[in-house]
Parts: sequence; C-alpha cells; structure tokens
Amino acid sequence: MEHESAQVRIRLGPIGGFALLLCVCALVIIAASSSMGADRLVEHSMQVRQTLQQLLGTLKEAETAQGGYLLTGDSGYLEPFDKAKTQLPVLEGELRQLTEKSPAHQKQLDALYPLIASKMDELSSTIERRQAGHTVAAMRLVKASLGRNLMRRIKDLGADFDRTELDMLHDRSAVAALHRTFLTTVTILVTLLAGVLGFVVVVKARRYANDMRDKNQTLREEIEQREAAELQLRQAQKMEALGQLTGGVAHDFNNMLAIIVGNLEMLIRRLPESEGRHRALANNALTGAQRAAELTKRLLAFSRQQPLQPKSVDVNQCVHEVSVMLRRSLGENIQIETVQGGELWRAFIDKPQLESAILNLAVNARDAMKGVGKLTIETANVLLDRAYADAHDGVAPGPYVMVAMTDTGCGMPAEVMSRAFDPFFTTKEVGQGTGLGLSQVHGFAKQSLGHVKIYSEPDVGTTVKLYLPMDTSKEEEKPGLSVAEPSSTVPHRKVLVVEDDADVRAFVVSVLQDLGYEAVAADNAESARRVLANDHRIDVMLTDVVMPGANGRELYDDVRGARPDMTVLFMTGYSRNAIMRNGVLEAGVRLISKPFTVDELSRELRAAIVANGAVH
Repeated sequence: MEHESAQVRIRLGPIGGFALLLCVCALVIIAASSSMGADRLVEHSMQVRQTLQQLLGTLKEAETAQGGYLLTGDSGYLEPFDKAKTQLPVLEGELRQLTEKSPAHQKQLDALYPLIASKMDELSSTIERRQAGHTVAAMRLVKASLGRNLMRRIKDLGADFDRTELDMLHDRSAVAALHRTFLTTVTILVTLLAGVLGFVVVVKARRYANDMRDKNQTLREEIEQREAAELQLRQAQKMEALGQLTGGVAHDFNNMLAIIVGNLEMLIRRLPESEGRHRALANNALTGAQRAAELTKRLLAFSRQQPLQPKSVDVNQCVHEVSVMLRRSLGENIQIETVQGGELWRAFIDKPQLESAILNLAVNARDAMKGVGKLTIETANVLLDRAYADAHDGVAPGPYVMVAMTDTGCGMPAEVMSRAFDPFFTTKEVGQGTGLGLSQVHGFAKQSLGHVKIYSEPDVGTTVKLYLPMDTSKEEEKPGLSVAEPSSTVPHRKVLVVEDDADVRAFVVSVLQDLGYEAVAADNAESARRVLANDHRIDVMLTDVVMPGANGRELYDDVRGARPDMTVLFMTGYSRNAIMRNGVLEAGVRLISKPFTVDELSRELRAAIVANGAVH
C-alpha cells in the first residue's frame, strides 16, 4: 500500500508540477498583457501632453503673428494666425477625444476652450481694426490687460491640465513598473519549478527567462529611443522655424543691400582719382555693405534656402586644394595633416559650398586651438546603417563620403555642443565671431541631403564629421564652359528688367545702360507681358524671382512658350523654391544672387547671352 501510494505520489508530483507550470505560464501571459496595456496608457499620456503643447503653441504663434502685423502692417505675418483659426478646432477636438474617459480633463477643457475662443476673438478684433486703418485703437486694445489676462488664464489652465495628466502618467508608470516586477518574479518562479521537473524543463525555463529579459531590455531601449527622437524632433522644429524667419529677413536685406552695394560701386566708378578722400569713404562703405551681404548668405545657408548647383566632385582633390590654402592662411603654428581615403567615392555636392564649409570648420578649429595646435582632415567611405539613421533625425541610411576635421583645441562641454548649430550662438568674445559658421555648415549639409555630427571632449579636442551624399550618376566632374571676358564693346541687346522694388529696378537699368545695353523696365509679371507683346526687339530678360502676383518662374514659363529664343537671367535674394527643387537649381536656369556688383552682373548677363546663342 505504501509503495502504491509512493507511486501515486511520484506520478502525481510531475502532473501537479506541470499543472502548476501551466498556471504559472498563464500568469506570465496575463502579466505580459497587463504590462503592454500599462505601456499603452503611458503612450496615451504622452500623446495627450503633446497635443496640449501643440494647441497652446498654435495659440501662441497666432498671438505672435498678431503682434507682428500690428507693428508692421505686413499681412504676411498673419499666416500663422490664419492657420491657427483652422488648426485650433481640430486640436481641440483631438484633445477632447483623447481625454473623453477622464471627467477631470473634460471639466478642465470646458473651462479652457471658451478662454481660447475669447483670445482668438480678441486677436481678430485688433487685426480687423488694424486692417480698417484704426491702428491707434488696435494698439490701445493690445495694451489693455484683457489679452494678457486671457493668455495668463489659458496658460494656468493648461498647466493644471498638464499636471493632471502628469499625475495620471506617474500612476500609470508605477503600474507598469509593478507589472514588470511581477513578471520578473514569475519568471524566477518558472525557473525554480523547471529545476524540480527535470533537465529538459530547466533548459526550457531558462530559455524562457532569457527571452523575457531580452524583451524587457528591448522595451527599455525603445523608450530611450523614443525620448531621444522626441528631443530631436523638437530641435528640428526649432531649427525649421528659425530657418523660415532668417530666410525672410535675408530676402529683405538682400534687396536693400543690392541698392546700397550697386549705387556705391557706381559712385566709386564716377569719382575722379583726384577725389581720393571721397573714394576712400565710399570704398569703406562698400566694404561694410559687402560684409553684410556675406552675413545674409550665411543666413540663407543656415535656413537651407541658398541655391545649390551640385555636381560629381572628387572630394580628395577638393580637400587637397583647400588644405593648400589653409596652410597659408591659418598660420605656421597650426600643423595641418590630411588623411585621404583610398578609392574614395565621388560625392554629389556643390563644390564651392563644400569648400566654404571646410574653411568655416578650419577657422573654428584655429580659434579653439588659440592659433597653436594640429588640424587633421580625413576622408573615407562610410555606410550609415538603419540604427544610426533612426537615432539621428533627418538621416537616410546608405553610403556617404565622409570629411572629418579633428582639432586639438579646448573642446566643448555637452551644453555647448547641444547648441553648436544654433544661429548666432557663440562662445567667443563680443566682436570675435557671428555665431553663424557652424549654422552655415549644418544648413549646407542638410540641404545637400547629407549629415553633420560633432564629437567633442573638453580639454581634448573636437571632431566634426561631414557626411556627403555619394554620387550615383557615375559621371566625372566636367569643367564648366569658359566664357570670354567682356570686350570693350557690347553687342546691341535690348534688355527687359522685371523687378518690383523701384530702387533696385532703377539701379539695374542704370547699370545696364552704362554697360552699353538698351534697357526697359517693368514692375511685375503682368507689366512685363505687355511690354514684350508690344516690343519684339527685346531679346534678353533679367527678372526677379519673388514678386507680387505671378513670380519670375511663371513669367519665365510664359516667355519660353511665346519666345523660345529669349535669353533669361534670374536675380534673387531668396528664391523660395520657385526655381529650385529641394534647394538645387533646375537644369537650364541661370541665376545671379543679390546683392551683386556691376562686374558680376556684366559677366553673368554676357554668359547667359553667349550660352543661349550657342544653343541656337
């Protein structure tokens, strides 16, 4: 009887163990499902907070747009306000739907949404008064405390809403942590039980435990990657907003500088050599204006709105040419070493802009080394994988040509490195730098579909890596067509100048007449069409790109259809993609950037005429 009982116990032991194992496995499944549900709730909280921030940010942008319009009267400032009128109801609906199961949130939204509506009404009222010409009344309404009080209450309610969601997020995170702890405990129990049941069960239990640990680690890594991606997204949005602002500023400044530079140069040409003091004053003014023009070019580079003309480029040859110049310009106390990669791929890049980027990085390195140290320029073929691309916003995986510049300077702490690409941010003393060097490099790399990465350690040095897109066309770099220097006589050409800015228009017409051309003017595309219809002697058109109504590209398309033999040269201070695709000049388009000198205009116009004549 005792033996039979023992046999029963032996048989029942494994059966009971396996039954217990099945129960434990069921608990594991329940715990894993609960953990996933808790994580979904955490993700939901993040989505709620992000939608709230987007709602408040849209309202703030509308208020900023109202202020800009009231101060300037420029209706272009109202674009964020008009966009807010359509976006706010959508965001309010999304936020209402996301929190429909939370009575506390719904009550807070009931108090918040009327305030937002009142704020938009207050903004609309001031804008309507300004549009009606009642500027003083509009400004008086702005200076009253109504708008500020509304915005303050909205921010307070938004903060209360966010705190409520944070509390929920903390609770959900605690639940998720509890589920993970429970899951780990169950895993250990499975491992112990498997040891009792036998070697096979032990192996399976250990494998299962390892799988659980791997999943938990993957989950933690995904959370870290998501947080990093959100940080990069916020940085990208900030850079995009700054880029749009600086691009518009550069356009207005370039028009002003075109007038200043052009008229100063014409004044210098007309002053006799005997007026040495007056010529010196005019030359100083011209130098200052040209420095300002260089600043606007850097702004356009940062905002990714400079016109690029990428070609197949031998990067090793480019680095060699720039390093020769750097050895002369950086000083004898800076040792320059180049390490050129073997069988380096060709890059599809704008070569002058690449040279400018390398020069900017070299000047920054010289300043970081205080004029004494070693600068290493290295090239190599690299392949950025999917993991790297996912960890860096705006980077596509694939082959790149890398240009790395390493200095032995003071290096950068983490807080400085995080702002290194911000425009006008600099650690140099006042007057020692504009803070646009790295911004220009960053804008150029992004606009070229490349990437730039900084590695730095205080008191050790800095490495900046430029990743340039590999050329896939398999075409060698071709030398540009040589254009003969302008001769003393200019073949008779009649030029139509299309420019909406009266001062720029008058300057360009005057220059063309001095150069021997016959020039007529139009202030917009419609006027240009009428002039062309009435005067068939016009065979050259010099047109601005950005104009009210139809832009220069639309005028160009019309002219090409009716007058295919017409020579067309664009001029612009900011193209807004009218003649570019992804920042690259379209094929066959000739462009001169404002501000330009008399010699530059003469050279580019003659080159356009010669090229067009060669075709026909």
